[in-house]
Amino acid sequence: MVQSKKVITLMVLTVGAGCLQAESKWTAVRGEGYNVFTDASGPGAAKMARRLQEMRRLLGGSTKVLPLQVVLLGSEARFRQIRPSATVGGFYQSSADADWIVVQWGRADSERAMSHELVHAFLEHNGPRRPLWLEEGLAEFYSTAELDSKGWIIGRAVENHVRVLNERAWLGEREFFEARPDSALREEGRRAGLFYAQAWAVVHYLLTTPGVREKALALFAAMGDGVPFARACESHLGMRQGLVLEAARRAVEQRRFLTARIAHEPDGAAISRPETIGKEEADAVLLSLALAVGQKLEPATVATAAQKGLLALGEGRRGEAEKWLEEALANGSQDPAAPFELAMLLREEKRAPERVAALLRQTIERNPNHAEAHFILGLQAEARGDVEGAIDYYQTAARILPRQMTFWHALALALERSKRLGEAAHAAMRCRLAAKNASEREMAAAVERLIREPAAGTAPRKPPVQVPESWRGLQGDTTVAGELVDFDCAATPPLATVGTGGGRLTLRLTRPNEIRITGTGAVRHTFACGAQRLKVRVEYQKATMELTAVEFQ
Repeated sequence: MVQSKKVITLMVLTVGAGCLQAESKWTAVRGEGYNVFTDASGPGAAKMARRLQEMRRLLGGSTKVLPLQVVLLGSEARFRQIRPSATVGGFYQSSADADWIVVQWGRADSERAMSHELVHAFLEHNGPRRPLWLEEGLAEFYSTAELDSKGWIIGRAVENHVRVLNERAWLGEREFFEARPDSALREEGRRAGLFYAQAWAVVHYLLTTPGVREKALALFAAMGDGVPFARACESHLGMRQGLVLEAARRAVEQRRFLTARIAHEPDGAAISRPETIGKEEADAVLLSLALAVGQKLEPATVATAAQKGLLALGEGRRGEAEKWLEEALANGSQDPAAPFELAMLLREEKRAPERVAALLRQTIERNPNHAEAHFILGLQAEARGDVEGAIDYYQTAARILPRQMTFWHALALALERSKRLGEAAHAAMRCRLAAKNASEREMAAAVERLIREPAAGTAPRKPPVQVPESWRGLQGDTTVAGELVDFDCAATPPLATVGTGGGRLTLRLTRPNEIRITGTGAVRHTFACGAQRLKVRVEYQKATMELTAVEFQ
């Protein structure tokens, strides 16, 4: 799912009152479907706005499904507070209301970093998730695109990548091609740099080599349909994937870096002049950014009733949160987060279902592309027996955010219930492609098995995978006794591994504040990060693998 903008108690990154407040001069440049904000150079913001606008035509898009907010941070200290890891100079983050690109501005590679993340921002709303090497390779390849009076030049060499690839042994075929979004490889310093360089080299080979580049689009399309690269490679290129890797390596050694010129028709949409914005607007931008990346708010950073409601909600003060959110709506706040978070609060407490539905519809009126609001309306429709109505909502959510595994999971199950098995199989395949971690891959595999291997016989059956219950309150449908052997608090969401007689279960802590903890030593045994050995009985939702209760024994 799209993570709700709430703070959980396990969050370790904190935005202090002085860290993300706009204490310096801020500049904004506004365009059709996007804004560029910076605490550094106004001319730099204008230049990046123009590049963004022209690159979206190069990437085959016009305006995005969600508004794009680009933040160029000249303050290194401020960027360190907000970045997801120490190895990045920029990052992309999607939220329910907007997409964000954040770049540390002023570095030698700042412009290329912004362009790299822009590719990710467009890929996010353009079809299924492709293998990690392909997505990062495409982002690196197009990050060097140059626009002159005659059009685009693509394929320029990234000299740092060339140096790395010539100095070090390349990653092996399996490690490289099978790397996933949750792979530790991305955070391992030098090896991460090697992975990105190698991904660039392979994509460069596929998109520029005569005899290969003509087949690349069909190759990528096959991978978007779920065909593994090894098989797609043999079908479309007539070669094994290992030979592709070797050919790319030889191209780097021999510096065979062909470039291509692509005609360009300028985007005529208006771009504003750089304008200085006030502290109140700059603070609001940074607050929205902090919420989007899941960082904790401090009281000094909030001003409006909606913001105060979000802060209270994140700190577990639910009654106070409800009061502030109601006040925000009564005062005419247009923040889509206000009706949505109030709806979530009421829904989790199983109150006023008609009001919940009305608030979700109000959210969609303010933001027609609020994917999670569509999704929850689908869950409500399915709960009252309107499966076809639920399918419509799920399809809308998946169209807006096609890489959210939970949307495809619910859609596949609803289609299976409606006996639309061909469509269900396609949704299950998209569910598998969207999975980002081990628990999501387990869920995707379960729904594919359900659709592929229906139970024998004619007796009524209860599907082994149920429609997700995580928006109906924390109530589990399965219990098991075992041993809590590991708690990964760095994962998103955190993951608890429980060893049982039948193997190991990986359970997701989507809403840790609401998990019921009981039994001997319950106060002493909360959740500590890392390996451990604690006897427990756990309750969870089989469909979503969401942990709902723990009894320490």
